Amino acid sequence: MRLRLFSESCSEVLAVGVRFGKNINLLKSTRFMKRALIFVLLLISFLTGNSQPVKTGLFDQSSVKMSEVMTNTVRSDFGTAVIGDTIYFSSFRDELLKKSDKELKDKMFYDLFKAGIDSYGNVISNRKTVVDFYTGFHNGPVSWCPKTEELFVTQSNCSDPSIKYQPFINEEIKLKLVIAKKTNNKWFVVEEFPFNKADYSVGHPAINASGDTLLFASDMPGGFGATDIYMSVRNGGKWGTPVNLGSEVNTSDKEEFPFITGNSYGERYLIFASTGHGSSGGFDLFYKKLNDPKGEIFRFSEPINGPNDDFAMNLPDNKEFGFITSNRAGTGNDDIYKLAFNKYIEYLQEIFILDANTRRPISGAKVNFCDKKTVETGPDGKVSYVFPKNSTCNVMASAFGYKDNSKLITIGSPKPGTVLRDTIFLNMIVNEKIVLKNIYYDFDKWDIIPESAKELDLLVSLTKGNPEMRVELSSHTDSRGSKLYNMKLSQLRAQSAVDYIVSKGIDKLRVKGTGYGESQLINGCKDGVECSPAQHRENRRTELFIPGFLKGEAVAQQIGDYSNGNPDHGAGYMSYKEHGSIYERNTNVGTT
Repeated sequence: MRLRLFSESCSEVLAVGVRFGKNINLLKSTRFMKRALIFVLLLISFLTGNSQPVKTGLFDQSSVKMSEVMTNTVRSDFGTAVIGDTIYFSSFRDELLKKSDKELKDKMFYDLFKAGIDSYGNVISNRKTVVDFYTGFHNGPVSWCPKTEELFVTQSNCSDPSIKYQPFINEEIKLKLVIAKKTNNKWFVVEEFPFNKADYSVGHPAINASGDTLLFASDMPGGFGATDIYMSVRNGGKWGTPVNLGSEVNTSDKEEFPFITGNSYGERYLIFASTGHGSSGGFDLFYKKLNDPKGEIFRFSEPINGPNDDFAMNLPDNKEFGFITSNRAGTGNDDIYKLAFNKYIEYLQEIFILDANTRRPISGAKVNFCDKKTVETGPDGKVSYVFPKNSTCNVMASAFGYKDNSKLITIGSPKPGTVLRDTIFLNMIVNEKIVLKNIYYDFDKWDIIPESAKELDLLVSLTKGNPEMRVELSSHTDSRGSKLYNMKLSQLRAQSAVDYIVSKGIDKLRVKGTGYGESQLINGCKDGVECSPAQHRENRRTELFIPGFLKGEAVAQQIGDYSNGNPDHGAGYMSYKEHGSIYERNTNVGTT
């Protein structure tokens, strides 16, 4: 049996349980009592969303293991809330457990109980009545807000609480919500929800983490079905008019027992029980993402849902366990079950790329994660990546002037929300060739264009971080044109690169540029040999040499063939017509 949202009398509420329903004959049916919904409520912002039926932002449903809690009785136990290391739930007092169904229906009511749990969600103590809420009528389920330290409690909304055990033949008793706070280790009701009404039920609250949004179940007029889920927002201490969550959540059947997941699930989810949405019979548990009005609603798979009533899911934040209530074969009519599962928890991993000798951050280093994504470090040498729990990833780091290095990152199961940090050290390349992309120039020009500036900026960064380094740049042309012309052009280009580096704050005594013209061709495309534009392109290059550290290696150009005399870069760059060509400035050099 469960407390339903409304009843024909305070006495009958007990017998039929915490669910909604008006048909008196049906209410007297034990089967109906198990399927008559507990009342409920919940939420923070608009709810809806879409996720995969097995792998969700909640947990891996294929990993779920269910077990009864030790406090279940031969009667009905339902509706959990977790407050620290304690579980709260509704049940009958010990002296009532052996009463007949008729005696319970006529006189007895659910009380609020609590029991201790360990860090794995196992109940480790006997249950105790929360006597502060004893009213002689129904109490619970509840919802706890750690931020405001408020307990939202469902209670019978009897007009005359002094008449405890007499049926109200002509009065239909509903449910209401109250708000309690603890003082000197005792609970006191400090506020009644202002939208409690004698002619409809409001109950089974779900408060969000910030304490400003309340979800609840109600059979108030104007809904979509027998019971719907509503939302009320608190602003300046005042509760706003309840808003129906709409047809995306509510159906012509019953929707109750809402719950909102906490921050540790990444996405925020609404969980609720419904006899609609294609349930398998009776109440099933469903979920959807919040803040996604068009998001699809999904049904939890087995073993969470079965052919019986399954409802009232509670998932404590930062845990890998939760609770549901079900009337499947167990100790009593309704029993509380613990869920143990593998949670899809993700962790932010920060990785710092540092010089192995100086320990300085390396800016512009490229970091590849698991052969999937490459990101670049900023001035602090840091990159960030999100890893799932219990995962491994090979992280490869590379930077201009450094040997590549990798590290296997292993993520275990740290506390959710933990920011993980690691470091990859890179050693400078000493007396080895490195790949330096070509420095490009337009036809008959020596201006540094944007593509060249990007490569030279890498050299500037490396040089700034290593004050002992000296840099030598050598510029080379292809064989087209006279040797004197090419020699002069290459020297202008080499000097242009030097000037750029010096303009970035590098001492000019540390940088040298030399032009070699066509004297050091790297293929057979000398004068008189017919070659393709691509072959000529290989010879037009600028090489890097750092004595005692690095030596450049030629790389084939991907752009910059000017065999027809037209620059690839178009307007916006200086041309020989604007500043004078080599012919005009050096008339004795010769012509192409």
